[in-house]
Amino acid sequence: MALHTLVVTRPAQPTSIRRHPVAWFFALTFGVTWGMWLPMAAFHDRMPGTLVFALTVLGSLVPSTMAILMVAALHGRTEVARLLRQLLMWRVSVGWYAAILALTALVVLAIPLSILLGGPAPIVVVTAAGLVSMFLFSIFPGSALGEELGWRGFALPRLQSRHGALAASLIVGGVWGTYHFPLFLLGAPIRPLTLFLPFALSAVIMSIFYTWMYNGTGGSLLIAVLLHAATNLPLTIVYAPVGERVVPAFWLLDAMLALAALILVRRTGAATLSRSHAKQTTTR
Repeated sequence: MALHTLVVTRPAQPTSIRRHPVAWFFALTFGVTWGMWLPMAAFHDRMPGTLVFALTVLGSLVPSTMAILMVAALHGRTEVARLLRQLLMWRVSVGWYAAILALTALVVLAIPLSILLGGPAPIVVVTAAGLVSMFLFSIFPGSALGEELGWRGFALPRLQSRHGALAASLIVGGVWGTYHFPLFLLGAPIRPLTLFLPFALSAVIMSIFYTWMYNGTGGSLLIAVLLHAATNLPLTIVYAPVGERVVPAFWLLDAMLALAALILVRRTGAATLSRSHAKQTTTR
């Protein structure tokens, strides 16, 4: 009689990075970015201005770069292509483009309201060509395209698989705001340390609007990139000229954004932040 040995193999256990992809994404993004930005903050007075600028731009590219690398490592090129195709989703309702303009106008509005309350008035000098150039630069190599594949393309749908849309937004927003902290240690007049808290709070609140648009468009990262670039413009053109005196205007902006976000959440519901689409999720 022949004896046969039955070998039972256990399925391979998922690695830590597969079990906790979002935590790893956050950790790696912070590690690489802060690895560039913290030394820059410590030695910026001994660094050439061009090097400080280059490191700032490079750090702003890390979230999207890390998202692409993680998707490639975990799921392969097909999933990377799917992620990148979300940047081409421009056929959405015109209302979403109008919403970008409305939110940008809200950011601008905080400055004249601050002036009415006794705040300083900025000296704004910009041409139409300069405005377009700044917008395009903000998309790339600026932070809009450099970040949104990470925050909204990678982290948000995975967090929405386990949490409601509002909770996922607050998590992403908290991380997004904190990620910028080393830049507030540079001692630049346009980014004083006292501005960090209202800035970080604005990132948390704005993330609610990003999730609303991401879910409502069925996962368009193009809309997220355009919103990011558009709302960055007033910060450069209108807020920056005020210098260190901009902090009260930023707190006013936070109050306006919070009120608008509260109305949005009541109208759409915290579970999905959308009245027309389910929340965009992925378990991969």
